[in-house]
Amino acid sequence: MRVELLTVGKELLIGRTLNTNARWIGGRLARMGLVMKVVTTIDDDLGEISSALGEILRREPDFLITVGGLGPTPDDMTLQGIAQGLHLKLKLNNRALSMIKEHYVSRGLANIELTPARRKMATLPETAVPVPNDAGTAPGVRLVRGSTVIFSLPGVPAEMRSIFRGSVEPEVKMKLGPLARKTFRIKMEGMMESALAPLIASEMKRHPGAYIKSHPRGVEKGVSKIEVDVAVVAEEMKTAQHEALKIVEEIVKATMAAGATIRSRPEPR
Repeated sequence: MRVELLTVGKELLIGRTLNTNARWIGGRLARMGLVMKVVTTIDDDLGEISSALGEILRREPDFLITVGGLGPTPDDMTLQGIAQGLHLKLKLNNRALSMIKEHYVSRGLANIELTPARRKMATLPETAVPVPNDAGTAPGVRLVRGSTVIFSLPGVPAEMRSIFRGSVEPEVKMKLGPLARKTFRIKMEGMMESALAPLIASEMKRHPGAYIKSHPRGVEKGVSKIEVDVAVVAEEMKTAQHEALKIVEEIVKATMAAGATIRSRPEPR
């Protein structure tokens, strides 16, 4: 299954805000047994949004998740960009408007005026469906183009996570089917990454479906420290654990034979 992420916001490009949303979504997908294929980050610009959307859809991912740009301010233009890219009209969505009203009522603001800026959050591409946002005001949005399901989520982390857990994750899991993922981390020292690389390449050839990745952790008193992550996805946990343990044993044996020291027992993640 192919999942891509489109994050929108100048603050992400100028170093004002760290893109923690991309990191969090990548982690959630990994726990499901998926690896996010591409993360695209763009400016708050209609042309950039519609252009990036078209480029991503040409790759025909199963899911495209956009994050950011759903709020009431003028630079929140993700839905406008999506509408432009898909040649759809923007329309006030009554269900989305009701969700916004319900949010204000729940906060004791039943008499708050629904200004144009607030109604903007309920103005969606004409084929879109609003998705509940239990942590904030702007609803999430779901629409389909061809074989791709598009979810648009707010950029506020708490809101994004709430909608992802409540709406995106269940649909992804349903399409993905049951999968088990087993991960181990090996901590070693006394071996340079350049010396470790051929061993990892050999393991990847022997186990083509596994994820094996080395992470250098610096050199202390002339001793190189490295961590190696091993992850296997299978239909059953027993199978995933068996193959992951086999890879760990093979790496430990080969690296120790090459002079490395295993700093601790390989840790399940």
